[in-house]
Amino acid sequence: MKNRLLLQLLGMLAALACGSQIGLSQQPPDMILYNGKIVTVDNDEVNANLGATAQAIAIQGDKILAVGTNTQVRGLAGTNTKSIDLQGKMVIPGMSGTHDHPMDWDPLNPLIVQKVVNDSMHIERFLNVAPDEVLKQFPQVLNEAVQKAKLGQWIRISLLYGKEYRWGDQISGYLGRQITKQMLDMAAPNNPTIVRGGFTGILMNQKAIEETEKHYGAEWEKFVRKPLGEGIYKTGTGGTEYRWVEQDVLYPPAALAEIYRLGLSWFGGYGMTMNASRIYTPGGIAAYSTLDRNKQMAIRLPWAWFWPQRNDFFSDPYFLASTVSREGTGSDHFWFMGAVPSQGNDCTTLPGTSPEVKQREPECNYRPGGYYRQVLYNYIKAGGRFAGAHTGGDGDIDHILDIIEQASKDGGMTLDQIRAKRHAYDHMAMNPRPDQIQRVKKLGMHLSGWDLFVWEGGGYQVLQDYGEQASQWVVPRKSLIDAGVTNSVEIDRPIGYTNLSFFSVLHVGITRKDLNGRIISPQQAISREAMLKAATLWGAVYAMREDKLGSIKTGKLADLAVLDRDYLTIPVDDIPNIRALMTIVGGKIVHLVPSMARAIGMQPMGSQVELGGPAAQY
Repeated sequence: MKNRLLLQLLGMLAALACGSQIGLSQQPPDMILYNGKIVTVDNDEVNANLGATAQAIAIQGDKILAVGTNTQVRGLAGTNTKSIDLQGKMVIPGMSGTHDHPMDWDPLNPLIVQKVVNDSMHIERFLNVAPDEVLKQFPQVLNEAVQKAKLGQWIRISLLYGKEYRWGDQISGYLGRQITKQMLDMAAPNNPTIVRGGFTGILMNQKAIEETEKHYGAEWEKFVRKPLGEGIYKTGTGGTEYRWVEQDVLYPPAALAEIYRLGLSWFGGYGMTMNASRIYTPGGIAAYSTLDRNKQMAIRLPWAWFWPQRNDFFSDPYFLASTVSREGTGSDHFWFMGAVPSQGNDCTTLPGTSPEVKQREPECNYRPGGYYRQVLYNYIKAGGRFAGAHTGGDGDIDHILDIIEQASKDGGMTLDQIRAKRHAYDHMAMNPRPDQIQRVKKLGMHLSGWDLFVWEGGGYQVLQDYGEQASQWVVPRKSLIDAGVTNSVEIDRPIGYTNLSFFSVLHVGITRKDLNGRIISPQQAISREAMLKAATLWGAVYAMREDKLGSIKTGKLADLAVLDRDYLTIPVDDIPNIRALMTIVGGKIVHLVPSMARAIGMQPMGSQVELGGPAAQY
């Protein structure tokens, strides 16, 4: 009798529990989008199939509650549900950029910087004019900045590359030549002064060099590779040294965090809901951690550890164990996805079209006997995930694959365990070769592609330097998809001050067309469907979050973008003109242009709108 009563009681408790779950799932949604063309990208295969197309979507909290027809989804609405008529507009999953390091590009966006920095903090000036005008106007801008600056105050002048991003070669070539360290020393002997190129590149005067060394103090001599390279001391010119100057020295922590907050919102204005990146500096990590802790991140930022100043860390067992144990940890907005001890370079197995080509080619970073080979070996053997590495030629890829295989074997891993790590590398500027693709697939790796390299002329330069065979290896998306290898999409350029958008990048992947109209290795072009899948679902694969992100499915996080035209049917050359009217991240609207805001009775939002960017006119 007691047993029977106990069983009855347990049955009643189970029924109550089941009933509470059903009741929770039947709570009305917070938001419904209906009467749209919702491209779900719910097909998980490595092909161009985008899966089902729906009419409506319901969102409850930060997740997708239902996807289906207008009748099915609208029937879920409650008294407080916000229902939005899309009027036939296309909805796609939020787009996921990979290898974009927004922390480098946000300080090149005048609207963002001028919102945060005023002349009482330090002097910021921007020039976004044609190359000949840069030379005419720079002396005046420098003089005005010096006159405005207080004694000892920093001066930063940014030379941007134009609305179409076409002047990079000319303007970057001015640093150290027409615009020199001596010029800055004479004009601003008492003010640390830097001139920032519109992409990478920096020119520093002597006072800026001294202030940077002073900031790091006793740490300076501990660096394996110092934040300022030899070129800085000789001519004042450097490449990416601006990172440690700007992010650790120039911007106060609160100002840097605010610049990054606005920058993430700006990327949301392109329909992006995730932007994966390496983080290069302590200041950068601290700024994003602050934003995440305060729930101020408009979009998601999975990040990889990269601190080349102290690669000796990778010989420390405690550091290795600590780094590996943190993989996957963090919030849904900011999580740790791996590390990269160093990046690959442009070394290749090809002979080149002339002796001069091979003479200027660097040695492979991961070559046998090289320092970085041992560093990467230690990390992989300890169980680390290789992710976020810049790569160039196919030569270093051979070494990277060798290291992954050998270190994993020496670490006692099975092939399934290696594949579960999902090692990844970025750019594919001249890799992988067809035989390397098979090794990449065997190891379960994921690759990220840099299509703007083709657009800028990099693909044409590869063709000139190494021939047709090499041009087939430049971001070879078609070969990768045919082999069943997922690949995602990166921007890796400061497009915030330009007329370009994430859809400009997608257009290049579809057409293989550069800014001069040349089509490079069209055999590697892919369909617009495949490119959209690479920009959404496969970006989530890169970030190890495809269970939560990348497609519009019930139970996934509600990340999506509403577009102003139909990506799948418009003429292909109209794709760069697509604009995101609304972007939703975790069920919250983070970007909304004025025209759609009026239509749905809400206020416009997002930094592209609020700071007066082009989206303010949409």
